[in-house]
Amino acid sequence: MAAVKLRDLDPHFLKIVDAKLWRFKGEDGESEVSIKEADGIVFMCPKCFATNGGLVGTHSVICWRPQVSQDIPPGPGRWEFQGTGYADLTLVAGSSSVALKGGCEAHFFVRNGEIIGC
Repeated sequence: MAAVKLRDLDPHFLKIVDAKLWRFKGEDGESEVSIKEADGIVFMCPKCFATNGGLVGTHSVICWRPQVSQDIPPGPGRWEFQGTGYADLTLVAGSSSVALKGGCEAHFFVRNGEIIGC
């Protein structure tokens, strides 16, 4: 998988509302959730984005921060966010990679705003 910019994958920071609901818009309903208040991030799968040649038919990936309960799917992975936004975001954990189990089996890193394949 060639490196792709995270911002090309329609990313949105997420804020947990409760165990079954999250949002990507701020309390005002207009602004985006900021990296500082984010509990997670959602973006299109980079492997399927490349396979499909864009967003159509591509599923999304959610990566939660460590403070999000393991009861909230997907799991078990949790990553700390480093950076100021989408352009320089790095996901940090034990191995720091994101490995999807089932489906497309995508496996990649998010480093300095880029998706880097394994």
